[in-house]
Amino acid sequence: MNGDDRIRAVLGRVRRRLGAGCGLAGLAGLAGLVGMVGIGLVTPRESVAAESAAEEVQAFAVAKRAFSDGVFDVAERHFAEFAGRYPQSAQLAEARLFQAQAALNQHKVGVALELLTNHMDKAGAFADQYCYWQGKGHLQSSNYGAAAETFARLAREHTNSVLMLEASYSEAEARFKLGAMPQVIALLQGAEGNFQRAARVRANDALAARGNLLLADALLARNEFKAAEQVVAGLSETNLTPEFKWRRQYALCRIKLAGGRAAEALAHTTNLVAMAAATGQPHWLAESVAMRAEVWQRLNQLEAAAQTYEQNLAETVPAAYRRTAAVHAIELRLAQGNIPEAARRLQEFLAKHPQDAAADLTLLTLGEVHLRLAAGGASLPAEALTNAPAAGTNAVSPLAGTNHLAAALAAFDRLIGAFTNSPWLGKAHLCRGWCLWLDKKIAESLPAFAQAAERLPMSEDLAVARFKLADVQFQLNDLTNAWRHYQSVVSDFEAFPRVRNTLGDHALYQSLRVSLQLGRLAEAESAMKRLLEWFPDSVLRDRGMLLVAQGFTQAHQPAEARALFTELAKRLPASPLIPEVELAIARTYLEEKQWAGAIAQYTAWLARPFATNALRARAEFNRAWAHYQAGDLTNALALFTNFVARFPQDELAPRAQFWIGTHFYGQKDFVNAEKHFQHKLLSQNTNFAYTARMMAGRAAFARQGWKDAYDHFTAVVNDNNAVRYAPDVAAEAFFALGDTIVHQDGDPGKPIHKFVLAREAFSKIPQLFPTNHLVPRAWGRMGDCFLQMGSADAKQYESATNAYHRVLQAPDADVTARSQAGVGIGHALKFMAKTRDDPGKTALLKAAFDHYYQLVIEKNLRPGETPDPFWFKEAAMNAGLLAEQAAQWEAALNIYTRLGTAIPHLRSSVDKKIEQVRKQLSAHKS
Repeated sequence: MNGDDRIRAVLGRVRRRLGAGCGLAGLAGLAGLVGMVGIGLVTPRESVAAESAAEEVQAFAVAKRAFSDGVFDVAERHFAEFAGRYPQSAQLAEARLFQAQAALNQHKVGVALELLTNHMDKAGAFADQYCYWQGKGHLQSSNYGAAAETFARLAREHTNSVLMLEASYSEAEARFKLGAMPQVIALLQGAEGNFQRAARVRANDALAARGNLLLADALLARNEFKAAEQVVAGLSETNLTPEFKWRRQYALCRIKLAGGRAAEALAHTTNLVAMAAATGQPHWLAESVAMRAEVWQRLNQLEAAAQTYEQNLAETVPAAYRRTAAVHAIELRLAQGNIPEAARRLQEFLAKHPQDAAADLTLLTLGEVHLRLAAGGASLPAEALTNAPAAGTNAVSPLAGTNHLAAALAAFDRLIGAFTNSPWLGKAHLCRGWCLWLDKKIAESLPAFAQAAERLPMSEDLAVARFKLADVQFQLNDLTNAWRHYQSVVSDFEAFPRVRNTLGDHALYQSLRVSLQLGRLAEAESAMKRLLEWFPDSVLRDRGMLLVAQGFTQAHQPAEARALFTELAKRLPASPLIPEVELAIARTYLEEKQWAGAIAQYTAWLARPFATNALRARAEFNRAWAHYQAGDLTNALALFTNFVARFPQDELAPRAQFWIGTHFYGQKDFVNAEKHFQHKLLSQNTNFAYTARMMAGRAAFARQGWKDAYDHFTAVVNDNNAVRYAPDVAAEAFFALGDTIVHQDGDPGKPIHKFVLAREAFSKIPQLFPTNHLVPRAWGRMGDCFLQMGSADAKQYESATNAYHRVLQAPDADVTARSQAGVGIGHALKFMAKTRDDPGKTALLKAAFDHYYQLVIEKNLRPGETPDPFWFKEAAMNAGLLAEQAAQWEAALNIYTRLGTAIPHLRSSVDKKIEQVRKQLSAHKS
């Protein structure tokens, strides 16, 4: 009987002690009472009720039979149907409990937990069982923290539960999985604790022995060898089953071996093997043989160890032990330098037993041998390194010319293809990922590591899989997922000390780097602090501090950065990082806008001879920048010019050259600006080429060199790469090109043609860049072109109004663009009126007035906006003029008055208009 069956038996006895009120006998008794009270006749309603009760009992019994038979999917379905059909049943809580247990037996943990949680308030006498099975669900899903807390709650809230022994043991088991050994010891060792008190009541229960063995394991994990041995020795063999006699002996062997008493452990393994053989259990015997081999190995008796492990290669041995034995035997042959023998044994096994249950494991082992040789002897994947070894390093062995990397990949591919249900698929995918990584096929290794991370159980291998998956994602710029997997390595493997010791500092350092690239400075700082605290001797410690300090600088937190840099300089005064650290300290003055301090720091730093050219270039550039920010343009120009001459190949050279061009542009020296923007450092640099050509065009435009400006802008818009990769610059070029065409003299014989060409340039912006911020302004300029074209073709005025309306409808059009469009519509309507006779003419003029007037009364403004002064003036002057023409003198007076108030510097000229209108108003009234 297993643990769950035993629990169900105990619970059955408890229910029988509670009485049979809900059973068939109870129902019969109730029926007798009813008969005594009634008149002795069975009515139709009573008959229906009796049939319903019988159906309820039958339904529960059917579901329970399926559960007892282990047909859990059927049991789950029937108990769910029972709960739905009989919501008032006295057995409802028990049915829900059985339903949840059936789900758990199918590994449907989420379903089970939802059932138990949602119906806990109606559990009644089954409340402790609900709590217990919740804990079991959490345990099954490896949510050990939740499991431990749930079992602890059972012990706390149900002090008289018959499940106390199970709950206290299970809590200890969960905390053992979490690596919380002090808590495990406290739970299991205390004489008055829940476990020991329950164990005394059920002294012959297997759980009592199991709990004490778990206590010994916890003590062993803390290297408390004497205490662990006392616990195991205290288990009397008299009351132990053969299984637990063997377990007791096995624990003694482990304790003695861990305590450095290998010779004593070897003697104990003789009895251990004999006990296992007597039980007839193959896995116990295999485990005993493996223990004996391990002891031989600890005694450095490698040949004896290898021969002992090879006893576990027999076909009668469980597959997992055969694989382990093969691995250890091969490892020992390798340790003896007998690589051919190790490979021969593996190939021989595969040839003789291609269909053996351990064939997949043998393929895995064979692949691992080749992989280790391909990596130059590194113990992959136990030692995961961030940087891949050079491809081809030791990839070809002098042994028979074997290409070990190709041989390893072939073995793993064969395993994955032929054994699709193998429990070792996860490990095979992990090793396959390593093969591709070592071959520098980074992108191809991604699905292999991802498959490994999905398939592997919680283990050291899973930690390696997640780490390497994060490495690949980092290189492929999938930063969010890379950070998530590095963090998993840091936080999810506390029960595996080797993970922390081997990968912990690497994972923290990598997560620090990813956080900085994501701009999450607080996370980077947290990772750095843990790196310093947990791994004070790590070679990654100082580099991590430097990166975070640089991150503070980039995040404009110079004081924090300077503090870290200063601490770093104190930590390693002789480090080769010192020049970089001191240069970073100088940069913090830039961030604080302490220009004089920055100039002094960079000047002092440049006076020292220790820096590389790359660092000197950075210092020279930043010194020039500090002079510029301090307003010392003369020295800034000289320093940037010198920088370009000295460091033309440096990555900062194009930025320096662009600054020079921008300087001359700002000084209105447009000739020199245009020349410097065309420098080859900019024209041949993909990051600056289009912007620099644009600026050259703007310089030519500013000096009214229309042809040169046209050539510059045309060069940008005709470059397909600019349109594809620099769309914002290309959109600006189209806009500037349209303006340039308008300013050109054009063909005297075709004065309107230049507006046709300009409109085509402006139209490219909404066509090619529909989301660009220039789209509303482009529609406005197209309206202006149509307005000019209307002098030759009156139909173009309607096109103008359509273009201006596109501006008004654009949600991202600013107040200037909308105001221009409103005035433009007014102009178009006014010009259209000149081509019409009344009444159409009057209607068009009234419509034009309305569009002007909307701007005057600020109807076109959105919340938080203020009028654009220029277009407000244009609208007011045109509205006032139309009001005068319509003899609306009072409206005109108010419009001009509003204009003078809104724009005070126009008051003198507006006052003249106001005086004229007042005269007309007086004459009209008289």
